[in-house]
Amino acid sequence: MSENTDVADVAADALHSAVDNASKLPASSSAPSDGYLSAPHRLFNRDKSVHQLLGGGQVADVLLWKQKHLSAAFLIGSTVIWFLLEKSQYTLIALVSNILIFAIVVLFVWANLASLLNRPGPPVPDLTLSEDDVLSTASILRVELNKVLEVVRDVALGKDFKLFLKVVALLWIISAVGSWVNFLTALWIGVILAVTIPFIYDTYEDVIDDHLIRAGNEAQKHYSKFDAAVLSKIPRAPTKEKKVL
Repeated sequence: MSENTDVADVAADALHSAVDNASKLPASSSAPSDGYLSAPHRLFNRDKSVHQLLGGGQVADVLLWKQKHLSAAFLIGSTVIWFLLEKSQYTLIALVSNILIFAIVVLFVWANLASLLNRPGPPVPDLTLSEDDVLSTASILRVELNKVLEVVRDVALGKDFKLFLKVVALLWIISAVGSWVNFLTALWIGVILAVTIPFIYDTYEDVIDDHLIRAGNEAQKHYSKFDAAVLSKIPRAPTKEKKVL
């Protein structure tokens, strides 16, 4: 076995050990005695697996540690980049430039040695973007941006009070996190969470769904009481009826 495979196995075993230790914690006393929620009662009433929700491709395999060497390389590589940029005062532009210089020098030397020794050159693919790829990406971005703009419009016009509270809470969380750490550290923390939370959830899906759904039901009860006691009594401007021609 190579050193990369050994590192991947160690990282995966450490993550498995942490998950196993967490599973030994006492569960909620309200958990059903005959087991946890069945598949039709999943969180958000979904019928797809975690792997399918993540796209079902190689990215999903990496996030769920189905390919240990790639997952470990992604985790270690992001940590090294974060350390170089954050702790070593290494700028992003300098790091990218040095990586490109190193790659170009290696490919240049490889190509020239290959021509002298009658060996195959470096496997460099055609680095081109087709018009269909550009139009497809632009179309996807347009649809997603329109969804965001629609949400912003609904919040600004006061159409959905629940949505307004969610947006305010989300912006407050982002503001709080931004006051604690900078963007680069927050991005690195997001990478760490991306390679741990999906794996833990996929491993203990039934237990987590059961507790989250019960917590959501309790939160809904408290919100209903708060809505009846406070929110419903807030005066609002009457909605204008559209004229029918």
